[in-house]
Amino acid sequence: MTKKRPTRPAAPAVEHPSHPTGTRVPTDRERSGVLPGLREISDPLGPFLLPLLLLILARIFAWLALPVASEDAYITFRYARHLANGHGFVYNPGDPVFGFSSPAWTLWTALGCALAQDPVFWTRATTLLADALTLLLVGHMIVREADGPGGRARAAAWCFTFFFAVWPYFSVVAVSGMESSPMLTLIALTAVTARRGSVGAGPLLGLLALWRPEGVACAAVIALGARPRDRVVGLAVFAAGVAALTAYFGSPIPQSVIAKSGVYGTPGPWAGRFWWGWALPLRFKGMLATGEARHLSALSVLLGPAAVAGAIALWRRRTSALALAVSACLVVWLGYALLGVAYFYWYLLLPLAGVATLAAVGLPRLVRGGLLYAGIALLVATMWVDAHDLYVGRAQNEYYGFAAVADWLREHVRPGDKVMLEPIGIVGWRNPVVVVDEVGLVSPAVAKRRLQGAGWYTDVAGAERPDWIVVRRTALTGTAAFAGAGPPFRSRAERDTFFSRYAQATIVDEQAAGENALVILQKVR
Repeated sequence: MTKKRPTRPAAPAVEHPSHPTGTRVPTDRERSGVLPGLREISDPLGPFLLPLLLLILARIFAWLALPVASEDAYITFRYARHLANGHGFVYNPGDPVFGFSSPAWTLWTALGCALAQDPVFWTRATTLLADALTLLLVGHMIVREADGPGGRARAAAWCFTFFFAVWPYFSVVAVSGMESSPMLTLIALTAVTARRGSVGAGPLLGLLALWRPEGVACAAVIALGARPRDRVVGLAVFAAGVAALTAYFGSPIPQSVIAKSGVYGTPGPWAGRFWWGWALPLRFKGMLATGEARHLSALSVLLGPAAVAGAIALWRRRTSALALAVSACLVVWLGYALLGVAYFYWYLLLPLAGVATLAAVGLPRLVRGGLLYAGIALLVATMWVDAHDLYVGRAQNEYYGFAAVADWLREHVRPGDKVMLEPIGIVGWRNPVVVVDEVGLVSPAVAKRRLQGAGWYTDVAGAERPDWIVVRRTALTGTAAFAGAGPPFRSRAERDTFFSRYAQATIVDEQAAGENALVILQKVR
């Protein structure tokens, strides 16, 4: 009779081993490279090589199709040029107003102004590199962390990298000159380094918190998965940045945030249903009010359910870098949706990236067979047909409207003339004028006065005494503001009396814009 050997007790499972001091030790999966290896990237059947090539082609196509950056980007460009030329962080010389959204992006653009003299080329070229890094970072995280049988992680990575590379919206934002695309890269990089316990995790957390106002929430989410030491370093970097901004501008809160929230309002989730309607297979009035939402609606039957399946899968790995990065994007989406934040197309990037990543993780759990994948890929690729009209049309409206105003003023104004208008981006970039901003992005007194009620236009212009005024044609015959809070005039008589002090100099793009054409007025008395 054989003697039975005693069984050895199983070691207790430890998900996250720690040092005796309590500091978490990264798992083997987290110790693997931040980026995929060269063999993975060069694999022609892998989820990196072909999407990378498609991403480069798509961004170059958008670059050529859209010769100018977004109107709002030129506000940052003017700040950056003044900084590079030694005038300080100012839009109007001698008037330090925190009128941009991203201090770090403005500094980076100022470097481009100093080195390349062309912020459009600089921001587009560096954003192209940032997008390529985002594709590799997020795709690699999905391969490592989106576990599942039957190669689901690899299929999920393919879903994300192909969609991010080819969906037209991402290319348009990449060439816009705005800071949204690099912020997505920063979120992914911060999440990976935080989970790995890398030495750069703390500074990256601080940089993310300072990148845009939404970055504070993103950094707070990712900090949940960081080491205590990295949280302290990140908080110190953030505090130093806040102190510097407060010392220079008097407040760490961008005036652009104060002005937009006040003038455009925050009416709540139902009024802002265009923020979330595109992700659901529902159709209520106002859900598809934007061009981007109408494009995404073609995918909503799969997008919504796949995102739910992806969220369930990531919940099981909720401390992973991928889950933290996705959560950082979704917390921004939640904030926009709950507040009903005014829609600017580049704001959609983080919410869409977060939902797209969830859907990429969830889709292989719902779909079997290659035909449906082929159909989705065909839809994504051919969306450029509709997107071309939307984005080229939007760019042409800005070019033939705002840029034409800028060029006309450049031939007629004198340096130091004061101009009151709403589209301050390209006009301010191309002209050495003092700008009075109707929304209040760089003119805090305007935003404050608009919230006090009717007659703000008369009162502001009376105080500022602009040499030139640029208004929509409808302003000459109506009493309502083109956009935002506060009627500009108390009465039609007040409007007529005010405009009698100015003579019409020209109307820009009158035939195409109609009643919304921009009218340039010059002070006569």
